[in-house]
Amino acid sequence: MTRRHDEIDSALDRLDDALRRAGLPTLEPATDEVSVAEVDEAVAPFALPADVRRFWELVDPSSLAVRTFPDLVGPAAALKLQRAEAEEGALTVPRVPPPLLFRIGYASHVSLSTELASVWGPGGTIFRWAYDEDGFRIVYRTLADLLDVLTELVSEEQTARNGGFVFLPDGADEDKRDERLRLAGSHPLYGDAPAIPSSLEAWPEHWLEASRIDLRDRVPLGATHTIVELVAAAAEGPVSGRIAGTVTQLVGIGRDTVALVDDGTAPVDVWCPAGTSPWGPVHRRRFEFEVTLEGPVAPPPELAGGLRAIDRHARAWGLAQPEAAESAFAGDLERHRPSAVATAIRPLD
Repeated sequence: MTRRHDEIDSALDRLDDALRRAGLPTLEPATDEVSVAEVDEAVAPFALPADVRRFWELVDPSSLAVRTFPDLVGPAAALKLQRAEAEEGALTVPRVPPPLLFRIGYASHVSLSTELASVWGPGGTIFRWAYDEDGFRIVYRTLADLLDVLTELVSEEQTARNGGFVFLPDGADEDKRDERLRLAGSHPLYGDAPAIPSSLEAWPEHWLEASRIDLRDRVPLGATHTIVELVAAAAEGPVSGRIAGTVTQLVGIGRDTVALVDDGTAPVDVWCPAGTSPWGPVHRRRFEFEVTLEGPVAPPPELAGGLRAIDRHARAWGLAQPEAAESAFAGDLERHRPSAVATAIRPLD
């Protein structure tokens, strides 16, 4: 048995004993071994850290008698979260972590993710993050540390009960968690940083490489045309070029985005396929767009009017009417041939 297996096995034994002494149900064996193999396939070319794999092979996290926040989840639930996010395609880096981080806990849009094993290291560091928060906070060096903190809180009777649930009061684990991080010393990959900011420019090199992001791709190259000039050139046939302007309106259609861009000479609608850029577009920000136009440009779609109709129905009718307005608006956009299609997007401010 490896050292990481020894650590997680011992931590589970200590937690089980603490639960028993506290008169709480003990941990139950794992039941979804097939899902662990499916996770292996989903995270390739990376791999589960040895301690997380061992934990999921031994224990059903849903059997934990003490509710944590976020709740620890098993491999089936973790895989479901990952697949739902991939299918929706609404959130990409930097709003979510790089593919090196994989969820092992989730509740109310707050996640715990473990760093996967890779060429950069064995993984296992645990981060806490949320869609509406900036950065990915390092909370534990290993899953065994998390379980040992939980064991200490159960042993010290620092749990609470409500409606038949036993749970940890908010923040009960913070001091113990921070002390373990302090005693562990400088992290081999992250040094003394308590968190990794959301900004891609602040990400460590191995996160960028795992995400296939090159920061040099964000450097503006300079506009080749004004929008008026590019539209005039498109009247004669297909044309490519770079424009620089402000995103004045922005609408998501499935995984793609339609941005209305204005450089002061004219507005043009730019279709931004999913994955075009990790930096944008963002509403009311300035960007350089590398675009192609296939021919004469039609007037931009009425984005503002469609959005106002959805909002008006939402205020007046509740659910069904705004859904119909939203469906009609999406249909209009999908039927509209985009004036320009972005192949690269670079921030200007």
